[in-house]
Amino acid sequence: MLREFKDDFKIIFRYTQLFPLCFAVLVSMLGFGLVMPLLPIYARNFGATGMQLGFLTAAFAVARIVTTFPGGWLADKMGRKKPIILGLLAYSVVMSLYGFSTDVNQLILFRTLQGMASGVVWPIMSTMVVDMVLPKDRGKAMGLYEMMWFLGMVIGPGLGGTLSGLFTIAVPFFVCGALAFVSTILVAFTVQETITHEENMNALQAESSISNEPASEESPSSGLGMGQLTPYVGIFVGLCIARFLLAFSNSLIQPVLSVYANEELGISEFGVGMLFTVQGVVTLFATLPMGTVADKTGRKPMITLGQMFDAASAIFIIFSGSFLPLLLAMMVRGYGRAVSNPSIVAMFSGLVPFSKRGRGMGVFNIFQNVGLVLGATVGGFLYDFSSSEIPFIACAIASLVGVLVVLIMVSEPKQSLN
Repeated sequence: MLREFKDDFKIIFRYTQLFPLCFAVLVSMLGFGLVMPLLPIYARNFGATGMQLGFLTAAFAVARIVTTFPGGWLADKMGRKKPIILGLLAYSVVMSLYGFSTDVNQLILFRTLQGMASGVVWPIMSTMVVDMVLPKDRGKAMGLYEMMWFLGMVIGPGLGGTLSGLFTIAVPFFVCGALAFVSTILVAFTVQETITHEENMNALQAESSISNEPASEESPSSGLGMGQLTPYVGIFVGLCIARFLLAFSNSLIQPVLSVYANEELGISEFGVGMLFTVQGVVTLFATLPMGTVADKTGRKPMITLGQMFDAASAIFIIFSGSFLPLLLAMMVRGYGRAVSNPSIVAMFSGLVPFSKRGRGMGVFNIFQNVGLVLGATVGGFLYDFSSSEIPFIACAIASLVGVLVVLIMVSEPKQSLN
């Protein structure tokens, strides 16, 4: 297993620009993981109600929905690198402003601005990773990208708790802003642009010559029709729906899982933290190998398998009853995420031509963000007004519906678009 992992990791030597970009992701996500567990506590210090804590989550996701597609359009028009740098710079400023907050309304405002920056940065980051590698290596490359993402999320919370304990709860936010700025510098000086305006126009001219239409500059509102983005409309729509259901099912239980473990099963706060840490570690080390498997065996089987693991883990949680069985369920859940996530992004990236990939990934991420907003809202409502088990049952059902969507609507494209 270790030897295979080392072989997978050699992709960074094959594509020399991949590691600087993924390392920038690691630095940025280290800062993100450092403050996210502390944000609700920080808000409580200003007297935030439960409803206001919900607004903190919703504001971020809604802002991402608004900016994701325009960000993708910018990436296609002016290149990938500039929007990423601008977004990361905005990220660093906003995260630092958290530390100067004096009331909950300011936190909600900054959370909204953070969501806007996030909606620009992360879809374009993944698009840039796809640009850098050949189609046959996209699953492995996305596995490395998400591995760095999860590594930051695994290390960050412990570091944030340590800084908060040694100094004040505001300090981790300043450190997060500094790390985001370091990530900005890394991208600016170590990562090369993957698409130039000339290359973009050449690609548009090549595509327009096929349809006998003149190439032209586009506005953010153009290209929204699926047929304008891809020749694989059915697969495109199927994967977007699958992405929505993945996000919806995960966020159904994400806000209530900690409360369920603590209040229903009597697991301490430390134990709850361990559950999520172990889940993150499993996802971290399984993501890159599962991306490699997807490149070799096909992406569709891996997407469906990951969704089936999600459904099974949700049911296991209901019947866990104590810490160790729940730990096993969380490990299954982390593995399911590692199986499906690299595959669905890698498969989707091959459906959209190079010159429109930013917009395509923007649409793809809109479906994800809508799923996150709706899932968290519905999950919290079901937990409060139905029973504590219903969100987990709903999660399993949504995951299985996602399996059916992939089986019926999605097929491996005959030829991946570069």
